[in-house]
Amino acid sequence: MNKNKNSLKILIDTGHPAHIHFFIPVIKQLENKGHTCLLSIREKECSAQIANAHDLNYVSKGKGSYSLLFKPLFLIRAVVKIYRSAKKFKPDILLSFASPYAAIVAGILNKPHIVIDDTEQDTIVQWIYKRFSSDIITPACFMKDFGVKHIRADAYKELAYLNPANFAADTHFKKRLGFDNNEDYILIRLVNHGAMHDMFSGKWDAKSKFDFIKKLAEAYPVIISSEVPLPARLEQYRFKLPETEFHQAIANAKLVVGESATVATESAVLGVPAIFIDYNTRGYIVEIENKYRLVKHFKPAPDELKKAEDLVHDVMRSSAGKEYQHNRQKLLSEKIDIAAFMVWFVGNYPESGRVMRDDAGYQYRFGFKDGRGVRERESGRAGDGET
Repeated sequence: MNKNKNSLKILIDTGHPAHIHFFIPVIKQLENKGHTCLLSIREKECSAQIANAHDLNYVSKGKGSYSLLFKPLFLIRAVVKIYRSAKKFKPDILLSFASPYAAIVAGILNKPHIVIDDTEQDTIVQWIYKRFSSDIITPACFMKDFGVKHIRADAYKELAYLNPANFAADTHFKKRLGFDNNEDYILIRLVNHGAMHDMFSGKWDAKSKFDFIKKLAEAYPVIISSEVPLPARLEQYRFKLPETEFHQAIANAKLVVGESATVATESAVLGVPAIFIDYNTRGYIVEIENKYRLVKHFKPAPDELKKAEDLVHDVMRSSAGKEYQHNRQKLLSEKIDIAAFMVWFVGNYPESGRVMRDDAGYQYRFGFKDGRGVRERESGRAGDGET
């Protein structure tokens, strides 16, 4: 670790395992520059497993609740826990992925709070965090406008941890799933729809969902990663390896199908086509579908599901792997290294916020080069590279 006189103490709050994956390269780079980070996690699925695997300094704010009735109680409890952690840690700045809890604590402590968000449907959470956040960073394709606090970064969170500089597919991984190396399979991802942004939206009927999956399993090898209980007839297909190996399961799949917008995007940035099934979409799903043709979105209505099933057959019977990899390279060539951008933005805050408002194109200094992430480049501009 390189110590410097401008080192910061940064408290980072997360709610989902994908948020931890997003912050891992950010934390590692910040710590290499002499800053100190404390991660706050929600005990969801494999969050602690991921944090421990990467030797992160973290505290827990509890398990949370999927019940609308108990969410306000968890909000109070989470704010109290983060506040206590903050009083002990004494952060200079708070950073989070769409956390109303960190925003409230930042407001109480009169500290800056930088929030990242990529889900337009999180209206209640956004109503809270907007009032206490200094800057709100979203993908450039985000379909809302948060006004003067809003900074649009031309990236997806998944690019922080699944770009070629940080992740490589294991070509022998299929054997760990019980498949031959030349055997194609479909990875299916199911979610519990307990997040706040899922509370008031339509859900895929369980019978229709499991009947759809049964058809796929009868036609092709499948692996199912599920947050919900599976019918007995599908339990044999459950993903049984450690969750820390889930991205290898995506990278080696022929096709990814499911209800998770994050997993669909993880698949896309790895060059694996994805079918996203949900009543809602996201700005980044729309962009990846229209611009890079790596995701196709369908609603879980009978006519849409028939189209999705037809597309599954088309993909599984095709040999278009090179086309998808070409589209992936196009995506990488046009997006920025969001981890490197965040390291610069946090390390140079608040000057970095003024730089971005003055010149949004400044972010392309952190673009990908030859498919690999790059770090901030030297220039004569004030604040560049100063952390």
